Amino acid sequence: MKRIFPLLLLIFVLQPVAFLWGSNGTEGASFLDIPVGAAPAALGSAYSALATDAYAPVYNPAGLGFLSAPQLSAQHLDYLESIHYEFGSFVIPLGRSWPAADGEPRTANRGLGGSIQYLGSGDIAGTSPSGAPIGDFSVRYAAYSLSYGQKVTDRCALGVTGKIVDGKIDDAAARAYAGDAGAMCQASEKVTLSATANNVGSKLTFTSQGDSLPAAYHLGAAFHLQNSLKSTLEGVYSQTGLLSGRTGVEWTPIDMISLRTGYKTDTIKGLSPLAGLTVGMGIHVFGQEFAYAWLPYGDLGDTQYFSMLIKFGAREETRRNLIQYQAIRQHRNSGTRDINNNEPEYQQLMQLLNDDENRDALAPMVGVGQ
Repeated sequence: MKRIFPLLLLIFVLQPVAFLWGSNGTEGASFLDIPVGAAPAALGSAYSALATDAYAPVYNPAGLGFLSAPQLSAQHLDYLESIHYEFGSFVIPLGRSWPAADGEPRTANRGLGGSIQYLGSGDIAGTSPSGAPIGDFSVRYAAYSLSYGQKVTDRCALGVTGKIVDGKIDDAAARAYAGDAGAMCQASEKVTLSATANNVGSKLTFTSQGDSLPAAYHLGAAFHLQNSLKSTLEGVYSQTGLLSGRTGVEWTPIDMISLRTGYKTDTIKGLSPLAGLTVGMGIHVFGQEFAYAWLPYGDLGDTQYFSMLIKFGAREETRRNLIQYQAIRQHRNSGTRDINNNEPEYQQLMQLLNDDENRDALAPMVGVGQ
């Protein structure tokens, strides 16, 4: 904790300053700055300290060290005008089978993931300098990433991502190579800290002049304030020298629905303050999530996210935890419990219910409030 405290303090010092600034997209392949996933987007893209899921390859590869099961994510985004943005990723924990051979849940210490980001313009009508039509053309960008994350202690993990960035404007093509590096540390049961460096690599060169990728450095923190409430903060320093700030809040009033909102300063430069607002919601069914987000960009228009996050084995894990819970409950109801609640079964139950995924899965089926 003595080592973690200075990082946490730095986050809180930078956060108010960060909100005074916004960044502008002057780099090449700036599509990499567009958030992926409806849930992260609705939280103001402040997700580097929460990315222990299929979004880890983009937001923080260190989160792969905390995976509990294979996961798949997919997204469709109606971006500005006719532009569309697609995303897909798959992550898997390494070092054990899923489900475990003995039927008991196990925690993996490392994970592997891959993702694809694709931005397309559709057909655009081309004209000559005089205004005469010269046929349609299109613009597309894509990024292909491979990530690895591993725990270095019981609470901390490190991760890296390698990526290939392709671009094509009509007949001109370009390619660049980049990498991400991340760290994630669970400072306590309610606080998680993160640090990442994203999109550090070569230039994207279409003709004779190359454009740098949108490299940025992130410091983040996530807080589990209550069982149904979490918040996140993030400061971002761009290679252009500008600071920006992000924040988000998620509230889960009932186990099937999560309501999210956030704010970020990345998108408000030259636009109204409303352009930094983000809102959305998630619907949870058998451990899977279907999410939606709405992001306004002032006079440029609005964007709408649709994404899903699928966790393989979530239903089996829920059933396994429920059976384990019922056995513990029967043992406690039998009258053979320690008055100080020190028996191993009670501690095991508390561990189950303190875990976010187990708590969310068990709550609708058992009286967690009891």
